[in-house]
Amino acid sequence: MASLVTEDCEGIFNDREEGSDEVDGAPASYGTRGIFLGKDADIPPKYFLHKIFSPFSEGMQSFQRRSEKPPKLKLLHKDWGHTMSATVAGEGRLGLVCLEPLGPLTLNEDHAKKVSETIMSQAKDVQCEPIRWNPTNLLYLFKDNEAYLDLGKAFSNGQLDEVMGFKVVKIEPAMFVNPPKCLVEVETAAGQGEDLQGALLHVIAPFSGAFPFLTVREANSTDNGAATSNNREDGPPAKNRRTEDVVPPISLTLSFPGNMQSRATQVNERLASSWRRVNFPDQTETDPAFYVDERGRLPAIGVATGAPAAGVKLSVFVQDEAKFAEMAGFYAKVLGTDAMERVTKEGQSKVSMFPLSPRAEFYVIRQPALNLRTASNLTLYFQVSGFTLPGRRVGDDHMELTDPEGNKVVLFTVGK
Repeated sequence: MASLVTEDCEGIFNDREEGSDEVDGAPASYGTRGIFLGKDADIPPKYFLHKIFSPFSEGMQSFQRRSEKPPKLKLLHKDWGHTMSATVAGEGRLGLVCLEPLGPLTLNEDHAKKVSETIMSQAKDVQCEPIRWNPTNLLYLFKDNEAYLDLGKAFSNGQLDEVMGFKVVKIEPAMFVNPPKCLVEVETAAGQGEDLQGALLHVIAPFSGAFPFLTVREANSTDNGAATSNNREDGPPAKNRRTEDVVPPISLTLSFPGNMQSRATQVNERLASSWRRVNFPDQTETDPAFYVDERGRLPAIGVATGAPAAGVKLSVFVQDEAKFAEMAGFYAKVLGTDAMERVTKEGQSKVSMFPLSPRAEFYVIRQPALNLRTASNLTLYFQVSGFTLPGRRVGDDHMELTDPEGNKVVLFTVGK
């Protein structure tokens, strides 16, 4: 998981008076950063001490210095640790250095500064600056990936085995985050991230100057299937289904209050020019307008007007009516909260709503008239305090699992 770092974890809604500092609906200072783009290829290796059994060593174990490419960056909250530099993390690479005391030592502010300077001295000519610390770690801002790799080489060469009473036991790439409770990641093949990010920015910009509910990730391989859609339909269309309305199982609805109606019109016009509108059965004029990407790469996007405040609704659509209760129960466990449920349309459409914050909600929806396609390149991410559901661990702070209908879900924690 990766997202924009903004003061408010839900980003910047353009629900204030329009001003001259905005470019296409986004504050000029954000430029093309309104939607985050991460690239797997840019993640450098982590370096660590690997324990091995050794009958001739004290404690029957010894260590090997190893390195490997992590699947994800280490996530640190934007306010993590104690500040030791006026430098604000911007361009460059963050690296978290984990320390282990060689004796009865604890890291405090004065000692952290000395240890950090000694590490740079022993590593020699590494272009970096220590910016934060906590009792067991130092956080450095490196000029670039090459500078980060230079410190990794010093670790691998044993130059950091003794640093003023501490040993460096791990170095890993990190990033600051301040994510919302839930977000959607769109995976695409290498070399296609900027185009996809630009297409999304074009749609989102009138609504939000910094939109952390949707991120783009470039996978390493150019042949991983991320850029293509799987338009599988399970069996013949059911009664009353409109077969042309094939939609992804995940959607985001942008809610516009009264003072943003002109912006809602802009988003509708941009979607109508290159996306296809989906007509739900029995849809009224007050219901959100939903659009799907013709190339099948993106979640559906809805536009709701007349809302009391700007906000976002994230939804997962249920294909099998018999699994609706199971799906709602699954996401109740993920979110750790009960749903506010309602059944409409004479019992055919079912909705479970989970409040995430005053401006964000998550929905589980059963809409019988929709044909759903699988979307292997879309993943729902949920921030949790710990991992209580079974799944596959991906690094220290991510866990992959699937919901009862096979949608990809990732739970993540953030270091604070």
